[in-house]
Amino acid sequence: MTDLIRTTAAALQKRGFTVHCAETGAEAAQHVLSLVQPGMSVGAGGSMTIRELGLAEAIRDLGCDVHWHWLEEGPAAFGPAREADLYLCSANAVTAEGQLVNIDGTGNRVAAMIHGPKQVVAVAGVNKLVDGGIPTAIARIKREACPPNARRLNLPFPCGQTGKCNPAECPGGFCNVVTVQEHPTGKRPYHVVLVNEALGY
Repeated sequence: MTDLIRTTAAALQKRGFTVHCAETGAEAAQHVLSLVQPGMSVGAGGSMTIRELGLAEAIRDLGCDVHWHWLEEGPAAFGPAREADLYLCSANAVTAEGQLVNIDGTGNRVAAMIHGPKQVVAVAGVNKLVDGGIPTAIARIKREACPPNARRLNLPFPCGQTGKCNPAECPGGFCNVVTVQEHPTGKRPYHVVLVNEALGY
């Protein structure tokens, strides 16, 4: 486990998040599954991390309804996901000071991370951790997350073509909403799983 993971975990715990540190994605997935009870409704936000860990399929195998717009429902999943017993997501960046920083295009993911579901589980690989404050986190997202997402979706955004953010030429792109979570909201369980392995963007 790296010093940055340990520092970030301690900062998150001090802010009121429940933190679990895992060495591998497989270990992280097993921890997430241990939080899921059969019959729960589970929502998910757009996340390559969640896809790479195969969590949607594993949770369905437990007998749960999974509402994820990357599956069959498309945008119709947004509402049920926000009302789920458990919401599963990643964070675009996590600061060493214990802040979850996200940039969203539609806003459905960050909305559910902040309000609605009975509990939240956010999984973040070591590549998402930044040894710096909010500007460093935002720079990391625009450099490391937005360009590959634009290319994955074959969208004509400047970041996907050049690797650099250009807001003046990108109305309605990925960067419509920026959120910083300083503490859990709603007095509900809020789990952050930090993984000593690169996951997602």
